[in-house]
Amino acid sequence: MLDKELPMIHSKRLPITLPGGEKESCQDDSACCEAEKTLARLYGDQRLARERCLQVCTQVKKIDEDELAAEIKVFKAVADVTRLKILKLLSGGELCICEIMLALKRPQSSISHNLSILEDAGLVKERKEGKWCRYRISDGAVIDMVSLAGQFKRK
Repeated sequence: MLDKELPMIHSKRLPITLPGGEKESCQDDSACCEAEKTLARLYGDQRLARERCLQVCTQVKKIDEDELAAEIKVFKAVADVTRLKILKLLSGGELCICEIMLALKRPQSSISHNLSILEDAGLVKERKEGKWCRYRISDGAVIDMVSLAGQFKRK
């Protein structure tokens, strides 16, 4: 069966009581019913299909579109070589644009543009000091994220 043959699950929900008495909700439309039927054919077990369909519907319900947009902004920000290099430089401490320019051998306009993207994603913060702007990592989690990304490649 091709992926395009699988029905889409939309956002209408119907309350269902799970084993243990807790209430959960599932999709109340033909697409969900079709998804459950498709899973039943694939698994060969109606009970397992209903359980898995409910689990998927529950996960879909937990996805917050605004949070997702913010996460996408972060991943797009770090998906550029120059911006990732800037984050690695800033992990050593606060730097001004001129220091970042010298380290990366890039023009001021390029560094400013990349810093504004990182700042918009919430990864770096700016501090004005007279006519100078100094940048730093906004949170220790940013350093952890960059370090963690390097570990995926090694595994």
